[in-house]
Amino acid sequence: MSSKSGPRAEGTDGSDWKHREKVAVQYVTSVKYKGAMKRTLLYHGMLGTAVFATAILAGINTLYLWQVLWIAAFPSCLIGFRGIMKNKSKYLNIYRFCLGLCSVPACIWGLLATAGYLPHKEFYPLVNLPKPARFLLPDSYNVLYFLGGTTLCSHLFTLVAIKKLIHSWDVTSRKSKAQ
Repeated sequence: MSSKSGPRAEGTDGSDWKHREKVAVQYVTSVKYKGAMKRTLLYHGMLGTAVFATAILAGINTLYLWQVLWIAAFPSCLIGFRGIMKNKSKYLNIYRFCLGLCSVPACIWGLLATAGYLPHKEFYPLVNLPKPARFLLPDSYNVLYFLGGTTLCSHLFTLVAIKKLIHSWDVTSRKSKAQ
């Protein structure tokens, strides 16, 4: 390796560096999906904060059961973010479990209930709260369809990204396949 001002090898124009600049696939995959995961976690966090704040202001008895289920999965965003920042697959597995158990079913249930295919289940009788005058739903169902659809898509994409990240971080499976 020569210095900046030192002699160069004969017969090279400086373009022969490409064979040395190869990055391992697991690092490229990790960077690609970590950035996408941060965006989906941010979206889930912002939407969860807005729904939680609205539920607190309007009263918790104004929620349907699928909304409570989705809000219950909202703190798992912090676990997912910690897993991304620390490159810990254990935290991502916990986040994946919460998404699969609470968030994705809640989004599907909410979309189907709003469309009229499933009944809305009220939350207030389960915890002995008074019946609200109005439930916490937007005036336009188009808003709910948009938010529910984008949230469901982001959750499904997050599940795929978590799978790819965990696979790229698991070097033991690559070592056993190579041998």
